[in-house]
Amino acid sequence: MEPLPRRLAAIVCCAVLTLSFAAACGGDDVPATPPSSADQAPEPEERCGSSPDDGITKVVLTTSDGVELAAARFGSGPRGLVLVHQLGSDLCGWFQQARRWAGEGYQVIAFDQRCDGLSECGGPEPASDVPAATAELRRNGATTVQLVGASRGAAIALVAAAHPETDVDSVVSLSAHDPRFSASATAPVTPMDAAPELKMPLLFACATNDPSAFCGDSAKDFLAAVSTSDKKVVELKDSSLHGWDMLGTIESDVDTFLAAHAG
Repeated sequence: MEPLPRRLAAIVCCAVLTLSFAAACGGDDVPATPPSSADQAPEPEERCGSSPDDGITKVVLTTSDGVELAAARFGSGPRGLVLVHQLGSDLCGWFQQARRWAGEGYQVIAFDQRCDGLSECGGPEPASDVPAATAELRRNGATTVQLVGASRGAAIALVAAAHPETDVDSVVSLSAHDPRFSASATAPVTPMDAAPELKMPLLFACATNDPSAFCGDSAKDFLAAVSTSDKKVVELKDSSLHGWDMLGTIESDVDTFLAAHAG
């Protein structure tokens, strides 16, 4: 066994070294917050496997409840678009479409929803992500902002549009369904709940054979409850195309609607 004096000396030495290290590093100072996954995200072209483009910028959005979201801005100008992705995807699913719309003069933001892609996780309110994106566009000069959502992202866009802080001029819904996003008792939490508050123009697109969206008879109550009189319904008969996969077929309808409400 090691003699007691030597063991005590080792303990004292370690204590002195520890105190010296703490003093050198600032003692009781609070450690710096480590960068989030959104901060550390690669450039959009790198992560989405696209060629470099000076018109695409990495952005980090911060929601009202403090969640940091990985995002990308495409283009610039006063006509803003926010793209809300499908379940199980991320902003890369919008990449080529966002680049096309930017080339047509829109300022576009696509983002990873909370807990998807490279965004942080947070509370159960994915619709809270959208106001962070709309506010970013407004800060960067957009005078009109339109939402385009696909599948679950369409449902999120419809719910978010019913909240005044989202500040949007129109909504394009591609294959929305009617999920419940939280247990909130004071704000809309499903598209059906949100319908009476949707006073802005709406394009509602769906495919009649798509089991994952409400369409035809299953969408009648929702569409009747929507407040706006400026609503366009596009139904793909005998089709099961879903979400952003419909864009190849209804691209002209969507482009015409966006142009009409771009200000």
